[in-house]
Amino acid sequence: MSRLFVLGILCSMALTKVAHAEDLKLGYVDLQRALYETDDGRKAKASLKKIFDQKQKELDEQQENFKKKKEDFDKKRSLLSADKIKEKEGEVMQKILERMNRIINKIAVAENFSMILDRTQAGLVFAKPHLDLTNELIRRYNSGEGADTGGAKAPAKPAAPAPKK
Repeated sequence: MSRLFVLGILCSMALTKVAHAEDLKLGYVDLQRALYETDDGRKAKASLKKIFDQKQKELDEQQENFKKKKEDFDKKRSLLSADKIKEKEGEVMQKILERMNRIINKIAVAENFSMILDRTQAGLVFAKPHLDLTNELIRRYNSGEGADTGGAKAPAKPAAPAPKK
């Protein structure tokens, strides 16, 4: 407390001396406003707006195209029975899961894991973040690891599901 008091007295003494100096002159500028109100700033802003508007137009076109495709897909989807849709989704997802299991098996062997659980299937409520291998699995999958090499290898055995409680 006494240090703060001494510091306050020293500052007030220094400010008193500075206030009496005739050549002390202070000012400020609003650089943000100045930036937008100079000719170069206005030109830059207009140029950026033109680029933004073009990108927004492209995005709107893509969004409209996507919307049309989705509507078309939804129409076609309604023509298929629910069983057919599930069957097609199952086929696609099964191939992805088989590839993921090959990668998981490689990680398990390489890093000497005793067990790797599926968080959702195992009913896992908490685990330390450093134990989560999801990002590594995604990284390896996206880099092409585990992709089928034309049937040269037999598919890896899927990881055993965790026992249900």
